[in-house]
Amino acid sequence: MIWIILGLNVLTIMFAVKKRMILYAFFCAIFLFLVTGQAFQIQSDLNTRRSVYYLNNFISDVGFSSALWYVFGISFATLLPTLLLRGYRAHSQLRSNLAFRPTRLFYAGLFTILVVLSGVLVFFVVGLQEFLHSSRPGYQAGATIFIVLLYLGVIPLLIKVLYRCKLGKGDIACFGLSFLMTAAFSRIHVILYLTAILLAFFYGSGWSDRPISAKLLARLLLFGFTGFVLFFGIGALHDAQNFVRGSLGDLVSYIVENPEKSLLSVEYNYRVGVEGMSGIAGAFSQDLSHPNRTHFDLGAPWMIQGSVQWLPGIIKDRAAVLTKLSEELSWYDSSVVATGPEYYFESFGWFGMALYPLSIFFLGWYFPLLILESEAPPAARLIAYTLFACCIFFVRGSLPVWIAFSISYTVIIAMAWPFFRPHIFEGYPSEIIEAPGDPMEPLPHG
Repeated sequence: MIWIILGLNVLTIMFAVKKRMILYAFFCAIFLFLVTGQAFQIQSDLNTRRSVYYLNNFISDVGFSSALWYVFGISFATLLPTLLLRGYRAHSQLRSNLAFRPTRLFYAGLFTILVVLSGVLVFFVVGLQEFLHSSRPGYQAGATIFIVLLYLGVIPLLIKVLYRCKLGKGDIACFGLSFLMTAAFSRIHVILYLTAILLAFFYGSGWSDRPISAKLLARLLLFGFTGFVLFFGIGALHDAQNFVRGSLGDLVSYIVENPEKSLLSVEYNYRVGVEGMSGIAGAFSQDLSHPNRTHFDLGAPWMIQGSVQWLPGIIKDRAAVLTKLSEELSWYDSSVVATGPEYYFESFGWFGMALYPLSIFFLGWYFPLLILESEAPPAARLIAYTLFACCIFFVRGSLPVWIAFSISYTVIIAMAWPFFRPHIFEGYPSEIIEAPGDPMEPLPHG
């Protein structure tokens, strides 16, 4: 069964890439790694025993078998759009006549803001000693908002890629600072950055309008490999801090000498590092062994929690009653970071086998095509690409985090947009860059 599921996942990714639906393919690749990949290891363990534990999830052989049918149904339903529906059509985007051209003063101001945000985050919110020695810095109250605010340094580069403008030193400097600071706290947000930039390059810079070639595939694989290395490399460094209190060189040496104790080990990674099939199989196991505890909640817990989680701490404390309500409505709480498919089973039962692929279709197929083939204003297009990237939380988990960060990033962009809007001008990028003396008029509308 698992080999059939693997084949369906691989075919879905291949057909999605062929139809230039990169976000949909990315969702399926995450699903393949977290769910299908982990299923092989769990099955290997269950060949010699009746039950196993992965993280906090108790998995029985019967629960695992039922979960496989659920995953098979999701995999089959996810494949159907790639076979039956049209994808992105080359040259279907309307060519924009806008360009983003900030001044040196703009970059100096933005870089200063990023330095201040970084300093406050490291020295006051987290604390220097915690930042240097903690394996998971950034869990302190108030740290999340600063991590989200650092996204401001990514915006100039993202806008320029979307509107085919040449990148400058200011774009690289602001992005580099945001990227390095964010990587120190959250590897998943680094993947969010790379996802937004990959989609912007693919659709905004014209990769999507070119024939599928070895060069284009190499670029996509390079982005994927970079994200893979950063995700596991940063995770391995953080894990090594649990055993070694030294320099970066000491951490790397420990990882090289003890690969079995880091996320670089596939077995270790699936057993204690990530959740995918383990959470789904754990939920099925509990449902079968204690059916009286099961009460499908129609998504109420994660919708309530996600609506509260994005609020500032002082307001969130006053909404504690809603957080408690969401916890009471949940019937399975063993997973540390539950995936989207697991949440859908907990909320809708077997109907999740159809509802989850339908949601993935809207987020990874319908919504991107709607934005790509419409004349969205710059602010809307920027928010859309950011929301595309936030959807990695929808697949990987958790759904409350997906809701919270989708709202947070949208609010941050909307509030900061007056700072970026005056630097968007009429005229094709090539004309503005090649003839800087030409008259330019700022956009009257954002």
